[in-house]
Amino acid sequence: MSTDVKLSKLLITRYKNKLFAISYENNKPNEIEYIEENSLLGSIHIGKVKKIAPNINAAFVEIEFNSGRQMVYFDMAELKYLIFADEKEHSKLCEGDDILIKISKLPINNKLPGATANLSGIESEISDKIMAKKNYIKAPGMLYAGSQDYIDIIKDRLKYCEFDIVTDIAEVYEGIVEFFSENNKELLKRVRLYEDSMISLNKLYSIDTLFGELLSKKAWLKDGGYLYIESTEALTVVDVNTGKNVQKKDANIVKLNTNLEAIKETARQLRLRNISGIIIIDLINTTDKSEIDLIYHTMKDYLKEDRLNTVAIDITKLCLFEITRRKRKPSLEEIMKK
Repeated sequence: MSTDVKLSKLLITRYKNKLFAISYENNKPNEIEYIEENSLLGSIHIGKVKKIAPNINAAFVEIEFNSGRQMVYFDMAELKYLIFADEKEHSKLCEGDDILIKISKLPINNKLPGATANLSGIESEISDKIMAKKNYIKAPGMLYAGSQDYIDIIKDRLKYCEFDIVTDIAEVYEGIVEFFSENNKELLKRVRLYEDSMISLNKLYSIDTLFGELLSKKAWLKDGGYLYIESTEALTVVDVNTGKNVQKKDANIVKLNTNLEAIKETARQLRLRNISGIIIIDLINTTDKSEIDLIYHTMKDYLKEDRLNTVAIDITKLCLFEITRRKRKPSLEEIMKK
């Protein structure tokens, strides 16, 4: 788990009628997470196994959500955690079985939601209610709707540090106050409802400008270079350019400085844009092994600031830096297209 997550303030507000949590460190945004207002994520179900796919070691399980039925993807590598609704001994998972699952991933692109059989992390009181409820609810049926997504986001970030929370949405403020009143009264002093009628929270924090920059393919670097970020269904390519960098320095120093600046900003852009999957950074070409090692190990340090599992794989001879980042929610670009 990452231990270097940086967060001093969490802003919860709307942009284009969608709810977002924006993390700040030293008044600079460094992560944005979309808040599902009717979230499937974290809900627990009795699901009915509809199909087993041995070739991909997976099962397709039907659940019920929002009065409708849908299919989710269950990775059978997690069979060791599996709880069958009938509590009988099962030597293997079969079509028609009723099983307990938790939704662990939201649908991304055209992929199904992901489900896990690992129910750890559920409070014991809730767990007891779920186990009792499963005895009289038929599959498919929902056993637990989960907490509000913004509460889950706050709980996740509190694993790393304490921080201030500001929101201009009264019901969100009330939900946070209720949560802290029941769980951690000391943190109540760090929650604030923004009510200034003279200037909106959007204006105060330049939210329009921030999202405008993040929905552009170009991200400027401090010394005049820039990143060009292009996402496809298969991967995301980040092209590094010296751009307007006209420092009066040796060209090799300019290249190295631009590459180092680029990887730092790329790590930040991944968190802000919620880019996941395979990421290829097309660095400015260098053949100096010591520079390549420096870039690689520096990026590994930057990636420790990411809550999601993000791994620096390798830098090829063509100076292509491959990174992978865990998928959990759709990217900012996908969310804003909805």
